[in-house]
Amino acid sequence: SRLATPDDLVDGCVKTMALAHDTESHFLQTISEILVDIEDDHSTDHDEKAIVVVRQMRTISILSFVLENIGGKMVGNPILTSTLQHLLPAVTSKNAVIREHGVICLSKFCLLSEEDKIMDEFKPLLMQIAGSVEERVEVRAQAMLALCDLSLLHKNMLQFSDEGGNDESTTFKELLLEMLGHSKQGIAVIAAEVAAKLLLAGCLHDPTIVAWLLVIYFDASLSEVEDEDDVDGSEVKKVGSPVRLQQLLSIFFPTYSMSSLDANDAIMASVGPLLTIVNGKLEGKKQAKALNQWPVAKMVEYICYNVDLADKKKKEENIDESDQAELDEGNQVKEGVEGDHQAEDTAKDDETVVEASSTLLASIDIAEFLAEQGASAPTYYNRALAKMLGSASIDVDAEDTTLLSRLKSHAAEAEYSTDDGPTVNQIKKLLTVLVDVADIEEDERSYSSEDTSGEREEEEEEHEEKEDEESIATDKEDLSGEESFTTATFEENIEKENPRLSMGSLMKSPRLSMSSMKSAIEHESEVEETPSKRISLGAIN
Repeated sequence: SRLATPDDLVDGCVKTMALAHDTESHFLQTISEILVDIEDDHSTDHDEKAIVVVRQMRTISILSFVLENIGGKMVGNPILTSTLQHLLPAVTSKNAVIREHGVICLSKFCLLSEEDKIMDEFKPLLMQIAGSVEERVEVRAQAMLALCDLSLLHKNMLQFSDEGGNDESTTFKELLLEMLGHSKQGIAVIAAEVAAKLLLAGCLHDPTIVAWLLVIYFDASLSEVEDEDDVDGSEVKKVGSPVRLQQLLSIFFPTYSMSSLDANDAIMASVGPLLTIVNGKLEGKKQAKALNQWPVAKMVEYICYNVDLADKKKKEENIDESDQAELDEGNQVKEGVEGDHQAEDTAKDDETVVEASSTLLASIDIAEFLAEQGASAPTYYNRALAKMLGSASIDVDAEDTTLLSRLKSHAAEAEYSTDDGPTVNQIKKLLTVLVDVADIEEDERSYSSEDTSGEREEEEEEHEEKEDEESIATDKEDLSGEESFTTATFEENIEKENPRLSMGSLMKSPRLSMSSMKSAIEHESEVEETPSKRISLGAIN
């Protein structure tokens, strides 16, 4: 436990102590006592400042080894929690090297801490370090890596909201986006690696973050750094190395696009943010050579390639599943005819679904950018984008008409928003392909007319139903009137033949209602006026 012990022997001594203890709790108790002895050790001849540095480095080295070699059962152990008091001074040290190693050790400590403690104490501290503009790049990078590891372990790191209602997941994403666009290459590389991990793990599906990864992946300045430096094997394994990042991203994009449907949609949706980011990169640069550093055409083509590759794999998997299902059905007894008809109807419905191509979706984003932001973009950038539209291969007969109408609308707006001849000529090539596509206004009118005609048909049906009900009610009233008339005639004859049966006694019968009696009186008056039309009881029978 003496500071005079050589650093090379520290790891071996701690490892030997770990083997000498029967339980991890006893081992932690011994380590806690050693850390206290280090704090009280003044045996070296160095000055006070040097002693503090040596003491903190020794504490960090011991704790780092301990935290790497104890199990998850020690989470929340009070002895382990007490060691934090020896670690925090290193995190807040004035020495940048000690702060960097202190943050690394703190990230290991967080992995063995309870989630509530992480949210309340450690996450705000790490966020402050990672977002500090005055902090050194290496320290900020380690804080970001620690936040990434905790986000992979605890999903609430991205979903937690404080009492004030501020969503900290948004703050974390904004911090990540800020570091992705940082002018210092080291911060951008670390942020890109963190973003790739979170995206691939499914913690995030943000098209803007995907677009930043594409910009960093195709940034020619990173390739120049690789060519200038003599890269060895250790450089590739080093976190924050551009060489390591290029290798990771070369595997990331195809893997991410195939991981899920949301991931594939996020890559496809990154075209729009990508065009805006590149436009910001080109701000103030008047020469077209600037596109050599950010080849936007290759970026969009690479997006479409990965999306199409994922779609192709998905279709192959669906075909294999259908073939397996048919094989299984062949080994079983066939179901009834109704089930077959239902399956055929379902298959027909699936066939009617039109899936938009990646070329069409990318063309819509490009045309929308030219229509809305083309006026502020450099002319050479607009020409490059317009050239992509003019050379786009779009099958009008196979694509969705709504998306084609949207593309035509954006392309027409882009044509009127620019006066550059080459840009307009390329856009006109696309409009020539879309000449037979209906405009959005026409589609809306046809859709509204269909809705109106449908509503009219429904109103006519309701009107016909009401007329049928009224006619049925009228028939019922006529029948009830005839019945009442017949009953009244019958009563009159009976009253004449048998004076003991009066009209009052007949009214007590439940078969005669007031309406029937009223009808009987009316018919009686008619009978008196026209005796020839009276109907006798015998005639009724």
